[in-house]
Amino acid sequence: MLAVVLAAATGSAGVAHTDPVAPAAVVALTLPVPTGPYSVGVTEMHLVDSGRADPWHPDQRRELMVQVWYPAIVDRGASAAPWMPPGGRQAQNTYLDELGAPAGSWALAPGHSHQDAPALPGHGRFPVVLNSPGMTDTTGWSTAQAEDLASHGYAVVAINHTHEAFSVHFPDGRETVTEVPLDSPQEVLRDLLLPTRVADTRFVLDRLAEFAGGQDPQQVLPPALAAHLDLSRVGMFGHSLGGSTTAQAIHDDPRIRAGVNLDGPILGSVAADGLDRPLLMLASGSYPWSGDPGWQPGWPNNTGLKIPLRVEGTEHMSFCDQQAILPQLAAAGLIPADTATRTVGSIDPDRSIDLQRDYLRAYFDAVFGRIGTDIVETLTSLAQPEMLPHP
Repeated sequence: MLAVVLAAATGSAGVAHTDPVAPAAVVALTLPVPTGPYSVGVTEMHLVDSGRADPWHPDQRRELMVQVWYPAIVDRGASAAPWMPPGGRQAQNTYLDELGAPAGSWALAPGHSHQDAPALPGHGRFPVVLNSPGMTDTTGWSTAQAEDLASHGYAVVAINHTHEAFSVHFPDGRETVTEVPLDSPQEVLRDLLLPTRVADTRFVLDRLAEFAGGQDPQQVLPPALAAHLDLSRVGMFGHSLGGSTTAQAIHDDPRIRAGVNLDGPILGSVAADGLDRPLLMLASGSYPWSGDPGWQPGWPNNTGLKIPLRVEGTEHMSFCDQQAILPQLAAAGLIPADTATRTVGSIDPDRSIDLQRDYLRAYFDAVFGRIGTDIVETLTSLAQPEMLPHP
């Protein structure tokens, strides 16, 4: 089980391949367009937790960089922001090098968000959905999901977990890099990374509550955004170890009303205690978590609604932006097709992204009463052939 957890939770490449031939022109990799009616803004926050020492550097206070996507007013013709922040782009370069994509053969096109655009007025407050990336991953690796939720009226708040994330860039020019080996034993995930991530999540939620209450004297957020955050409606989702973080954060913090675990193990005290609030779980088609307590049909001590589904044709890295990126590289001949299939599955990539977006949005819409049906009724009506119950 340990080998399965580590292989899936880290997202490590380690795939044999033949060297593809570099094309004459650089291939621009693109994100799918958000499906909602609203334009999207994106911003970054630098937060310092003065009451907590950094676990990797106890002589320093814990510092975080956080990305926020939200409904916005966008001037006609305004340029879109980069798809990923600098640390995310560095992680992407390294990841694709490992998969064999020739250096300089590809580039990330801009995303569909606009940097620091004013928040959209006149449409009520935005439910807040927190996001925790996979192990050593950075914010920006789930932009397709974040932009789509924001285009439907949500504020999506993604957390870089400093010293674990591949690379984090701070406003003063400092860069921190990961200090966590990908072959770390499971105990490190459970006893160091998970509690650190949960503490990060709770601190970010504390600061968002302060900002929404008018305590943002330094204008950390773009105009009007703080006042539009609805901290009575908070959800969370995450991929891989971010899914583990989601389950434990719900367990530890009653402000988080529901969550979505995207192909992550159940670790920490929540594995024994269960939850008293809803958790949607989307596993990859290969389903590496069959022995996990939280993924079993009966979760001991769990009283909340648990919905475990398996997405046929997907692999572990299908549940982040690699689902969009790797098939484009394979189609351009930059990586072998079987490398893409082994990493993000055989499912049509557009179909996979559409399913993830639809289920995330419908689930949170039901949780927060934005539609007239409850969670079970909503997901039942949304049923698709690729979405299979477990077992």
